[in-house]
Formats: sequence, C-alpha cells, structure tokens
Amino acid sequence: MNNLALFFLTILCWTPAWYIIKFQLGYVDPLISVFYRFLLASLLIFGYLILKRKNLKFSVNHHIWFFIFGTCIYSINYVFFYIANIYVISAFPAVIYSASIIMTIMGEWLIFKRKPTGKTLIGASIGMLGIIIIFNNEIFNFTLDNRAHLGLFFAFVGTLAASAGNIIHQRNTNNNFPLIETIAYATFYGAIITLLFSQINHTPILFEYSFSYITSLIYLSIFSTIFAFIFFLKLIDKVGSGRSAYVSVVMPPIALLISTYFENLEWQLDLIIGLPFLLIGAILVIKQKN
Repeated sequence: MNNLALFFLTILCWTPAWYIIKFQLGYVDPLISVFYRFLLASLLIFGYLILKRKNLKFSVNHHIWFFIFGTCIYSINYVFFYIANIYVISAFPAVIYSASIIMTIMGEWLIFKRKPTGKTLIGASIGMLGIIIIFNNEIFNFTLDNRAHLGLFFAFVGTLAASAGNIIHQRNTNNNFPLIETIAYATFYGAIITLLFSQINHTPILFEYSFSYITSLIYLSIFSTIFAFIFFLKLIDKVGSGRSAYVSVVMPPIALLISTYFENLEWQLDLIIGLPFLLIGAILVIKQKN
C-alpha cells in the first residue's frame, strides 16, 4: 500500500472519532470507556493473531517497550482527550492535536539527532502562530475557572503523550518490532493501565447498554483503533514519525466541518484567520527534505 493511500485511510478512520467520542461520555466515566475501547481492540487483534498462528512470545525487553508505547499512545493520550471532550466541542481537541507534528519533529531532533531544516522550523513557527490565533482568548485570558481552558489543557497533555508514542514507535520500528503484535500488546497494556488509574480514583466500572454507546464503542475500537493505527504506524515506518504527523494537521479542518454540522460551531474571525496559518505551516513542515 502506497504512502498516499495509508495517509487517506488514516484520515478516514480517525477524523470522525473526534465527534463519535461524544457518545462515550455521560453515564460511563471516560477512563472506563477508554479501558473498554482498547481492551476490545486488543482481544480482536489477539484473536486474529491466534487464528493466523503468529508468534506471541517476546522477550522482557520487547514487553517493556510494548508497555511504554501502550501507556503513552493507548492510555494517557486517550484518557486526556476523552476528558477534554467533556469541556469543549470535539473539533478543538483535534486542532490542539495538530501541534503533535511540531512536538514529534522536535522529539526526532532530540532522540534520533534528525536536525530539522530551516523550512521545517519556519513551518513549525507559522503553525504555532495559527494555533495561538485560533485560541488567543483562551491563551491570553487563562483561568482555572474556565471549563474551556481545562479542555484545551487536557488536549495538550494528550498531544504530548501521542507525540511521545510516535517517537517510541519509531524507536521500536528501528529495532524490528512486528507491527500487529506490537499493537496487540500495546492496546492490552494501555487498557490495563487505564483500568488501574480508574480504580486508584475509585471510578465505578459501569456499562451503558444504549445503541449510541455500543455502536460508538465498536467504531472506535475497530476503525479508529485497529485499522487507523495499522495504517498510521505503517506510514511512520515508511516516512518517519515527523512527516506522518502531518495527519494531525489535515484532521482539524474536517473535524471543524463535522462540528459545524453536528455541534453548531460558529466560525469566529480568529478561527478563520488562524486555520490557514496552521495549514500553511504544516505544508512547509511536510515538504521538508532531509
């Protein structure tokens, strides 16, 4: 499968998830919903691997990195994004997530000594300017009493965890970790860590038997977890964690359109001005040449 196909399939599987997460919130605590999502994904992948008689025995070192990757990408990342969706409309965490392209490239520079080009640094700066313009009111009038501020803060922490996960996967790929088996163990570890966090917080383990909760859980587990991460991690394998993070910049405009239709988002001047900066910066970043 070529890079363009992997890119668009990732977008197709992931973008609706920002809105669909809304159907997971309410009766069931976000921590428990994240636990259900990744446990179901893990069980399905393990079932597939067992049917295919794939090797599931790995060294302790492999499991340590499965665990670290799973904790970042399938626990901390999603727990904070689910919580962020409680405070703000679904498109805004997607816009914050676009900063992962900058974080990931900086991480590659620090960890793998891949120094970004001048075009990359200019593009990253323009992209950050776009985010500042879009969220100028929340940034410059920050108070802990503002629920929107809390939502954006949680989304930022989730983005940091996602960027760390991308870099860890790049490290694992460099050490020939198998993709599907990695996702199977990482989603399992991510689910268990999330469950432990929930029980430390004395969160009740509940389940909602409504059509909207069950169907959204199935979509998020199968399409936005299994398929999306297979496509996205394969893209990382081919083009690197920095450039693959361009996915995070294409998602916000689509997520904003979804929010406009389903959540009555009103396009304010700061959003109209800031979004082009975000996209232009991302294009400059993704077109960098090493």
